[in-house]
Amino acid sequence: MVFFNAITEKTEATIKNNTNGTIRKSVTNPFTNYNIMVLDQQFNQNSSIALINTNVTRDGRFRDANVTALTWHLETKDSKYNADGSFKLSNIYDDINYPNTGYTFDNSFGKNAGHWNWKVGYNFENKDFNPNDLGILFSNNQQSIYGNIGWRTLQPTKNFNRYRFGFYNQARFQHYSGSYTVNNAGLNFSAQTKARFSFGSNLNYGSENKDFFEPSQGTTSGIYFLRPQRLNVNGWISTNSQKLFQLNANGYHTTFSNNPKTGYGFSIAPRYRFNNQLSLRYQLNFNKTKNDQGYVDEVDNNIIFVIRDRKNYTNTISGKYSFSTNSSLSLSFRHYWGAVNYTNFYNLNTVGKLDPNTNYTSENVNFNNWNLDLNYIWQFAPGSQLIAFYRNSIFNNDTNANLPFFKNLKNLFDQSQKHTLSVRIVYFIDYNKIKKILDAAS
Repeated sequence: MVFFNAITEKTEATIKNNTNGTIRKSVTNPFTNYNIMVLDQQFNQNSSIALINTNVTRDGRFRDANVTALTWHLETKDSKYNADGSFKLSNIYDDINYPNTGYTFDNSFGKNAGHWNWKVGYNFENKDFNPNDLGILFSNNQQSIYGNIGWRTLQPTKNFNRYRFGFYNQARFQHYSGSYTVNNAGLNFSAQTKARFSFGSNLNYGSENKDFFEPSQGTTSGIYFLRPQRLNVNGWISTNSQKLFQLNANGYHTTFSNNPKTGYGFSIAPRYRFNNQLSLRYQLNFNKTKNDQGYVDEVDNNIIFVIRDRKNYTNTISGKYSFSTNSSLSLSFRHYWGAVNYTNFYNLNTVGKLDPNTNYTSENVNFNNWNLDLNYIWQFAPGSQLIAFYRNSIFNNDTNANLPFFKNLKNLFDQSQKHTLSVRIVYFIDYNKIKKILDAAS
């Protein structure tokens, strides 16, 4: 059994009316209690079942939430076949719906032994399922039939430690109406050589997609955006991690049928280990999407979409020094830059396509975030830690989406800085030791 409880204080914002000068306070987050409880039981060697509950109780008129889940993993005694699944129930208590109950179910059957392995399954989330008060779910009101099949080596060969091939397929439907939305499928391959050089590639296909989420009208409105067919190819490499120098890299390219939209990107991450105590790592992520199409606004019952170019960079330098097996110091620099350049605006029509809109205008978006993190961890007893953390952060949000990289970086460092310092102590109480002490005292 695992039980976790946390309490957060009430947070207020001071709001000034620029017209009449009045000032008032508004509660942005009330006094809140968070609970997580897990009961799990293993049986039949490798099978298990668990009951999980999360609860969020807020003071006053703010909403409360409770989510309960039953999960299972069942295997045959020889561990050749298995079944994985879950049933979850969410209840949201607020002034409008009291309660608003949602649910989701998922179950799959598969074979995970031998050269060939496979899995088939079905899942759904109804329109009201919402675990986001103490969890995350990006979209509900959908269901899918899914499966995969693959072949892998069981023993090293002359040239490879291992390799595998795989295929997956997924058909999705809207749960509320049963309307077919999209089919996704793909092929994948991965391998590792005798020199521990790993590499792989994926080829992914997506059919024309009825996207009920992008229009931001609620998934039961019947309004959707018709996305074009998609074809994506990507690949990756990773050198021997046991060496002093290691390199991880990947790249991708995505095209769309009868549509000008394209996407591409890459990531490169060299790492050098100077000795068993000190290592240094740099990582660059770059992604760009040209002629992307997405929701931006709603005006006079018209759902406004935009054609835009998007790009983002993430540069990270991180290092770690281990004083001993129980204490370490880590330092990380991270800069994220995301820019969106709007070009043309459209109205979404009744068949999910776009009609030109020459009246709507909007400004570009240019977002930057910089963090410098210094973190010291000392494990002073089994399961117990002292954690000291310092962060220097800079934030900038404007409309200069077309700036060159270094000019954009200069503008970022002209902004004011924020400093954060925290010290946290986690102490693990060993029930068995306390029981022995109490027994000896009595």
